[in-house]
Amino acid sequence: MGRTWILVAHEAGARLFANDGIGQGLALVQSIDHPEGRARDRDIDSDRPGRSFRKNSGDPRRASMGQSESPHDRVVSDFSRTLANKLRHGRVQNQFDRLVLVAPPRFLGLLRSALDGPTSQLVIGSVDKDLATSTEAELIQHLGEAIVI
Repeated sequence: MGRTWILVAHEAGARLFANDGIGQGLALVQSIDHPEGRARDRDIDSDRPGRSFRKNSGDPRRASMGQSESPHDRVVSDFSRTLANKLRHGRVQNQFDRLVLVAPPRFLGLLRSALDGPTSQLVIGSVDKDLATSTEAELIQHLGEAIVI
């Protein structure tokens, strides 16, 4: 059957577990803290968007430049890409054969979009709940939705 990695993540951190089959339980592979995920926009990026002259309008007043994503959203997106790279590296090193993702719905979407094609093909299930602070027993209970442990 092979080894299954289970990534349990949210914006402020992640835990990566391994399972080697039914009845084997979960073994913690790595714990990843991401305190920036708890920070507020003002704590992350103290600079406000710049100002610009309006082009071709003949109006010399300045207009503010908006941001397409907030500083917090940018930090969270970067973290999802970091986790996706860890999973890609594990796949390339043949450290797992199957993958289960557990994260709140929004972060789960970011993770899925950050995965490369071959890694995303190894995803056998997902749980769209924030279980990052759950105990191992609670995790096993919730993972029953995606995999038999």
